[in-house]
Amino acid sequence: MTKFYLTNAIAYTNAGPHIGHLLEAIQGDALTRYHRLQEHDTRFLVGTDEHGTKMSATAKEKGVTPQALADENSEIFRDLHVKFNCANDDFIRTTDDLHKRGAQKLWKMIDAAGKFYEKEYEGLYCSGCEAFVVKKDLVEGNCPNHARPPELLKETNIFFKLSEYTDVLREKIESNDFVIKPQSRRNEILSFLKEGLHDVSFSRPKSSLAWGVDVPGRDDQVMYVWGDALSNYLTALGFADDDALVEQYWPADVHLVGKDITRFHCLIWPAMLLAAGLEMPKAVYAHGFITSEGQKMSKSIGNVVDPFEILEEWGVDPVRYFLLREIPTGDDGDFSKERFAVVYKDELQNTIGNLVRRVVAMTIKYFDGVTPEGNDDLKQPIADAWSGYESSFEDFNIKKAIEHCLDLARVGNSYVDDNKPWELAKTDMEALKPVLANLIALCTNVGYMLQAIIPESAEKILEQVTGETVTLGEQLFPHKE
Repeated sequence: MTKFYLTNAIAYTNAGPHIGHLLEAIQGDALTRYHRLQEHDTRFLVGTDEHGTKMSATAKEKGVTPQALADENSEIFRDLHVKFNCANDDFIRTTDDLHKRGAQKLWKMIDAAGKFYEKEYEGLYCSGCEAFVVKKDLVEGNCPNHARPPELLKETNIFFKLSEYTDVLREKIESNDFVIKPQSRRNEILSFLKEGLHDVSFSRPKSSLAWGVDVPGRDDQVMYVWGDALSNYLTALGFADDDALVEQYWPADVHLVGKDITRFHCLIWPAMLLAAGLEMPKAVYAHGFITSEGQKMSKSIGNVVDPFEILEEWGVDPVRYFLLREIPTGDDGDFSKERFAVVYKDELQNTIGNLVRRVVAMTIKYFDGVTPEGNDDLKQPIADAWSGYESSFEDFNIKKAIEHCLDLARVGNSYVDDNKPWELAKTDMEALKPVLANLIALCTNVGYMLQAIIPESAEKILEQVTGETVTLGEQLFPHKE
C-alpha cells in the first residue's frame, strides 16, 4: 500500500493560535484526507514547539515557568485541531520525553559523523526568528521578518557543518529528488544555495538560555531550538526507541510549513538528516500569509482574526471551506468578512446546498425516494471533475481542486435548469427517471470530493443521496443574517 506521511510545522507556544495556524492545520488535514480517499496508508502529524529564547522571555514577562506557559498554550493548539475537525494521528510536544530522547539520539548520530565543532562566536541574534542573522539581510538595522533590531551575542557555541551540504542539496533540488513548492519558494532556496551555505550555531550556553534540550554529554549547553524542533518529524514516530513507525512512514512525504521558515526545512533539516545517514523528506510545501481586510493583522489596528471567534460565528465547515477556497494554496491571501458572506451564500448555500436539496426533494416527490436508472449524460463532466480534482491535489493546489468540485455542482444546477424535472413530471415520467438519477450520481460525487474539504457537510450530503432511498436532511448551510 502507498504510504503518505504529512507533517505541519509545530506551532510556537509563546502565544496562542492565530488564523495562519488554522490555515496550515486545515491545509494539512485536507491533503491527508485526500490521500485517505485514495486508500493510502496516511499519517498526519501536528504539535507544538516549546523551547527557545522567546518561550523563556515570554514566561518571565508573565511570571510563570516556561513549562507552565507551554502546557497552557499547547492545550489551546490541541483544541484548535479538535474543534476544526483535523484528523491528525498524533500531537507531538517538544517537551515530551519521547521527543527529547529522539532529538538527542539524532544529535549523537550527527556528532559521530564528525559534523559538529565548537568555537567562540559573535553575531546578531533575532529572538523572533530564533536564529543568527547577517547584517546584509537587515532592513534599516531591523530583522526583515520581525521589524526589530537583533541582539549582538558573543558566546561559545557548537556549530553544525552546514556548508558541506551546499552542492548535494542543490543537486537534489534541481533534479527534483527533493521537491519544493510553490516554484517561488524553490527559486528562493536555490538562490541561497547559489551564494553558498554557512555553518550554523547549533547550541546555546545554559548561562544564556537554560530552557532547552540538553546537548548529549554536555552540562553547559542546550540544543539550538531549530535543531531541537525540526527533529520532531522523526522523533514523533518513536525514533528514540527504533519504533516500527519509523520504518513504516519515514521519509516524510510532505512537510507543510509557512513560507517564512522554508530555509530551515529545505536547508538545515535535510542537511541534518544527511549528516546522520538518514533519508531526506521527499517534499516541502510552503503556504503564504493571511491579511485581514487587505491589511497586515495588527492588534493596534484591531483587525486580528481569532480562529475561535469565526468558528462561533460561522461553524466549522464554512470556515474550512473559505480558507481553503479563497487563500491561494501556496501564496498570500486575504480574510474579508464581506467576502466570507458572499462565498457562503453563493457557493455553499446556493451552488452546493440548494442543488442537493432540490435533487433529493424531487426524487422523493416523484419516485418515493428510490433512485431510478440513469444514463451517460453526466458521465463525462463527472470524470473530468475528478481528473482535475486529483491532479490539483497532487500539485498542492487545494483551491483549484475545490474549483473543480464547485464546477461540477454548477453543471448539476445547469442540468436541472435545462431539463426542468418539474415539467417532465407532468408530461414524461420515463424521461424524468434518468435526469434525476444522473443528478443523484452527480451529487454523490460532489459529496465524495468534499470529504477532504468540509468532511461534516460531505457526510451529510452522502447520507442523503447514497442510501437505499434518498432522504431529505436539514439545511446543509442555513441562512445567516
